[in-house]
Amino acid sequence: MARRSPRATKKRSAVRVARRRIKRPPALFFQALLAQETPAAKKIDLIRSGVSARVVDDMVAYLHVPKNDIFKLLRTPESTAHKLIRDNRPLDPGASERVVRVAEITKTAEETFGGREAAAQWLKTPNLALKAATPLSMLDTEPGAREVRRILSAINHGGVF
Repeated sequence: MARRSPRATKKRSAVRVARRRIKRPPALFFQALLAQETPAAKKIDLIRSGVSARVVDDMVAYLHVPKNDIFKLLRTPESTAHKLIRDNRPLDPGASERVVRVAEITKTAEETFGGREAAAQWLKTPNLALKAATPLSMLDTEPGAREVRRILSAINHGGVF
C-alpha cells in the first residue's frame, strides 16, 4: 500500500480546515415545505431525487431538537449524515420521504395549535395516546405518522382518541 507524502497530508488538512470555515447558508427547504401546499407530484419528485442532507440543520433549528434526534428520525447513521451534509449530497429516498412526512405533520400541528412554537412543543412532549412516546419519535414510520395524524384530527374536531 502506498503511503501519502507529508505534503499531500498537509494539503488535505488545509482543505478540511477551509471547509469548516465556510459559512453555509441556512437550509430553508424544511421551512419551504411548511410555508405552502406542495403538490403530490412535486413531493414524489423530491423524494425520488433526494432532499439535500443540509435539511437536517434546518429541522434542528426549526424544531429545537438535537441533531441526534433528527438522525434517529430519518434513520440515517450520524457519520453518514455528517458526510452527506459536508459533501452537500442528497439523502436517500427513504430518509427524504421521512423529511416530507415530518414537514406535513409539523404543518398540521401548527394549524392545530396556532403556531410554530406550540406545535414544536407538542411534537416533543410525551403523549399518553402514544404510550408516552413523543409524536415526533413516531414519525419515522407511516403507521406511527398515521397515529399522530389521528390524534391531531381528534384535537381539531374535539373528539376522543
